[in-house]
Amino acid sequence: MKKKSRIWAVLLTVLISFGSMGCGAKEEAPQEPASQEISIDLNALREAMLSADTTLPDMKLSTSDDVQAELAFGGVSDFAYDRIGAYFYAFAPDGGAQEIVVVELRDASDAAACMDSFHDHIEFRRGVLAEYAPDQIQLLDSAVITRSGKYVTLIISEKSGLVQQAFKGFFE
Repeated sequence: MKKKSRIWAVLLTVLISFGSMGCGAKEEAPQEPASQEISIDLNALREAMLSADTTLPDMKLSTSDDVQAELAFGGVSDFAYDRIGAYFYAFAPDGGAQEIVVVELRDASDAAACMDSFHDHIEFRRGVLAEYAPDQIQLLDSAVITRSGKYVTLIISEKSGLVQQAFKGFFE
């Protein structure tokens, strides 16, 4: 148990310190950006996405409203924080692979760069998980990175397709 706690502490430190590198998840062809004036309730979106996959553990949460929001966001993306309007980042508390991130960009034209940073994060996580939880790598193989207008999401879960449907449902 002590070793698992130490591994979790090292993982968080690495994620926060180094951000991400590489690429590899499935990505849908970019959609035509929706009007940048469209705003959605990120709390409601978060609840819908998290409830779409009943296999998720009780996820920890970081949002753009947190005191150290920029530092926490750096653990999942090296995308320029000043180009983000808001975000939420839900992640497995035990160091598991499961993560759901939604970023509201200030400008929809930044979506490709944000998506690239999520690809880098997936490859970084692949390296970390290979060391201590290789059984979770298959979740990274089915990760989804997609967008709608100025909203970009990264979904790493057993039921990523259902979570993706919940995301898309907010923009229909």
